[in-house]
Amino acid sequence: MQGSRVHFEKVTKSFGETVALTDFNLDIAPGEFVTLLGASGSGKSTALNILAGFSDATSGEVYTGDRPLTGVAPEHRNVGMVFQNFALFPHKTVAENVAFPLRMRKGARDEIDRRVKAALEMVQLGAFAARKPAALSGGQRQRVALARAVVFEPPVLLMDECLSALDLKLREELQDEIRRIHREIGTTVLFVTHDQTEALTMSDRIAILEGGKIVQIDAPEVLYDRPRTRFVADFIGQSNMFDLSAVTDGTAAVPDMGIDIPVSDPTAVAISIRPERLRVIPGENTSGLSVFQGVVEDETFFGPVVAQTVRLRSGRRLEVRSQRSGHDRLPHTGQTITLAFDPADAAPLVAT
Repeated sequence: MQGSRVHFEKVTKSFGETVALTDFNLDIAPGEFVTLLGASGSGKSTALNILAGFSDATSGEVYTGDRPLTGVAPEHRNVGMVFQNFALFPHKTVAENVAFPLRMRKGARDEIDRRVKAALEMVQLGAFAARKPAALSGGQRQRVALARAVVFEPPVLLMDECLSALDLKLREELQDEIRRIHREIGTTVLFVTHDQTEALTMSDRIAILEGGKIVQIDAPEVLYDRPRTRFVADFIGQSNMFDLSAVTDGTAAVPDMGIDIPVSDPTAVAISIRPERLRVIPGENTSGLSVFQGVVEDETFFGPVVAQTVRLRSGRRLEVRSQRSGHDRLPHTGQTITLAFDPADAAPLVAT
């Protein structure tokens, strides 16, 4: 199966006075797995529905390959779709549900049987072909929906919040399953979620949406390590954010820490430091590190990791996450500690 390029070009969508998408531009390479990540109302499902043909853009164009999709009915767009609510026919067997897209395309019986069998084997449900959806677990029903979406070998697969109704363990299992299937079939995937863990785990790139616009699109590790704005730093993972003084000659003061640090971006107004990038140091070599002090106010034990809330002299609080080892004893509540970080781990944030 060969994935298709997907391209949104200056797409705008309004519902009366409400603007859901504004000048939305997105280019997805063939075979790429891209996630639209955002809070409710950010426009992510609207973009997906426009690509699927369930909603029309107010302006702009969407393409698969070089083909513009305006005016093309959903059933003629050749895209697979996996919904949040599974959308299975309760009166049909698993095999009949998976075969439905092929029957609508009037495929030959032998070819339909072959493809249905292959699709069910791919999602590890070959032994469940004769069962009805009511006899399946939630995770199994979602696998049936996935098999049905890919059985006709669509060049583009759309997935709309399709794991949100499952419990945590099932979600984690299906995240691995979806990535495996994506690698096997090579289709282009546009995945919509509000769950950052799903996005970080499965995606080649993540587009973060706010107010109908993409505010940053990057590989998961880039989004996590180098967020460009406060919104992105706060939305992806946990972050300690600190205002900067004006950057002068590559240096800025961090008033809450009482130190100066090198800053690579002259337009930066703040920095983001992930809790695990802060180190508790008992007088070890601090060459090349930025160092400051605080008092431990609270601590939470997570097995191999301890999370500590530290109050700085300015009154600001931050979170530190430290790996435990059998030989080190971390400071406890009420103790003054020295913290350090590599300035390269402080992501410069710009104003929006």
